[in-house]
Amino acid sequence: MALFGRKRLQTRDPDPFPPWNPPIWNQNLAGVSVTDSTALGIVTLWRCVDLISSTIGSLSVHAFRDGERIDTPAILMQPNPTENRIDTYSALITSALLRGNAYALMGDFDRFGHPRQLVVLDPDAVQVEVSADTGSITYKVGQEAYTRFEMMHMRGFMRPGHVVGQGILDAHRHALGLAIAEHEWTERIFSEGSIPSGVITTDVDLSPEAATELKKAWVQSHGGRDRTPAVLSGGLAYKPIQLSNSDLELLEARKWSATQIAALFGVPAHLAGAPSSDSLTYSTVAEDSRAFVRFGLRPWVHRLEAALSNALPRGQSASISVADFMQPDMLTRYQAAQIAIEAGFKTVQMVQNEEGIEA
Repeated sequence: MALFGRKRLQTRDPDPFPPWNPPIWNQNLAGVSVTDSTALGIVTLWRCVDLISSTIGSLSVHAFRDGERIDTPAILMQPNPTENRIDTYSALITSALLRGNAYALMGDFDRFGHPRQLVVLDPDAVQVEVSADTGSITYKVGQEAYTRFEMMHMRGFMRPGHVVGQGILDAHRHALGLAIAEHEWTERIFSEGSIPSGVITTDVDLSPEAATELKKAWVQSHGGRDRTPAVLSGGLAYKPIQLSNSDLELLEARKWSATQIAALFGVPAHLAGAPSSDSLTYSTVAEDSRAFVRFGLRPWVHRLEAALSNALPRGQSASISVADFMQPDMLTRYQAAQIAIEAGFKTVQMVQNEEGIEA
């Protein structure tokens, strides 16, 4: 029976991982494969995604009705009984960040037609179709079709005239393809020993067998982690090989890519582990942290709030608190308190109460 336009879901087990066709964002100028896995192999990108998704996933969630706070529904406290709330919300944010869309199947409807569970799906498993006659949206998962009342759809960056969002992997596939290529190339050079550590020279002509024995003896004596001093005789000399200009340029390119990736996610460079030209001070770190909350976290918090609110009964809304992150640092608070006391706006007792300090 349909209640409030919602069909009661039968027990279904949609395949969240159907046969996958490489999307168009695999095509990039670097000629490498840009996928979730290859992109997350970039340390800076992993750090940005994990920082944003895990931070939002750990924030407190509340429910409101007509501006008044109410008891938080179970669907917000633990959307999926098989995993904790942080995992569910982090998965939604990660999917929206990378792919531009996050989908969660709503189920276990109560007698009023309100869902009590959310199951996050792989975005590759969901096909979005728009009716040419009515403009209604249908979400297909395998052979099953779901309405917007059964599927939570959280979008990332939206382009006019589109019903699906655009993620980082699509919008910046060329920049990410280059970063992946740089990462793979440097890993290959330094991990596979493509560049020898140095060269042993001698004035004596050595046979291939003698050269092999000399190399073997050197590695046994001075290879590995124990970097003991070397004593050479018989005209032998060791010359370490320095990185070439092209190698140094590659390393600089990796630093530039890391800085660009941090900027794409709105994460300050020092929080993303990316190089920064700015000197770090107490005030700059504090200001960067506040800017990250405002411009890196808050937009995604609002998107998640809107998506969760659609799963609640009419008139109710979800609210995710970022107040703890917006608190000024102690030095700023105390300076403001001193100004307020000197101006007569506050008393010492009032400041002590606000700071939780016993008189």
